[in-house]
Amino acid sequence: MSSRLGPLDVECDAPTYTVVRACRELGLRSPEDVCWRRMGHFNRRWLALTTLFGGRAGRDASCSCGHPLPALETCNFVFRSGKSQSYMIGQCGRCHTVYWEES
Repeated sequence: MSSRLGPLDVECDAPTYTVVRACRELGLRSPEDVCWRRMGHFNRRWLALTTLFGGRAGRDASCSCGHPLPALETCNFVFRSGKSQSYMIGQCGRCHTVYWEES
């Protein structure tokens, strides 16, 4: 039966694993084991859903668990190569989903 199935499209909304793993050092709870949502993608989905269901777009955006979205803080990561990258990162206090965006 598996021979009839094609390849699966996997959508990963997290930054590189190096960044995810390093977030434990920043105090994030279980960063390797929780959902990651890029704010740009999350905002587009929220806008589409609120428009579809007649709500006011962009108003009262909250985490999928219903908790308010976390405040995002700027974190700068320096890699072994010497390259650095800044991200805005925050974690939901209830379900521990991590919200992020490149800054």
